[in-house]
Amino acid sequence: MREIFRTKSFKILIITVVVLALCTISSTAFGTNIISSAVGYITTGMQRVSATVTENKGKKTYSELLAENEELKKEIATLRTQLADYSDTKVENARLWKFYGLKKSDDSYDFVPSTVIRRDSQSKFYSFTIDRGTSDKISVNDPVVSENGLVGYVNSVSRNHSTVTTILSPDLSAGGFDVKSKDKGLISGDPEYSDKGLVTFKKLEENNKIKVGDQISTTGVGGVYPKNISIGKVKEIKYNDFDTSLYAVVEPYENVKTVFDVVVITSFKGQGEVSAKED
Repeated sequence: MREIFRTKSFKILIITVVVLALCTISSTAFGTNIISSAVGYITTGMQRVSATVTENKGKKTYSELLAENEELKKEIATLRTQLADYSDTKVENARLWKFYGLKKSDDSYDFVPSTVIRRDSQSKFYSFTIDRGTSDKISVNDPVVSENGLVGYVNSVSRNHSTVTTILSPDLSAGGFDVKSKDKGLISGDPEYSDKGLVTFKKLEENNKIKVGDQISTTGVGGVYPKNISIGKVKEIKYNDFDTSLYAVVEPYENVKTVFDVVVITSFKGQGEVSAKED
């Protein structure tokens, strides 16, 4: 019997009974459920420990954060490149759409869209340089047009650039005709009118039926410029003081002083063919 009192299990039982008795007495004396408080305290502590372990587990090391940052930088760089490519493509498509009507009017045209990158401040006739050259199959004398009409021709070319002589220059000479009356003549720049952005339509027949407001386009005679490229509208009709011949002053549809997007026509039907000049 005495051996039972000495066992470890019995001692634990006695201690448990004493603790419960003390808890009961304290609860009665102070009106507080100590057992509940103790259990709550232990539970709260365990929850804090669990939250701390979870939080620490979710945190990344410095090396992991550094690697992640580098990956994000690469992704941003890739997105920027894609955005730049998209923007370039969008601009190029917009430029090509401008000249859709040109291609539609004559599918024999091969042309190279170009941009004016420099203007010659010393030129009296507003020549300029574009960003395309022999690498794009551009050659000297290739006609240059815009969405509005004739601009000029290529007078010199390098691998990646070309210089354009504009329609305002006396060096340019193109066969033209009045779309309404069918009267023919020669379009050319003139120092008297170039600063005003105007050109002349000369060598007209005395009995011509050209009127102010009529549209002038290219004839295609000579094989230098395609047929039916718009040039401009007749602003006035005058007499030459020297030989009393008639000529018309024409306002080009395109302002070559400010034009930005142009097209170089590298191939077209009738190119290089010298036609007989019509009377």
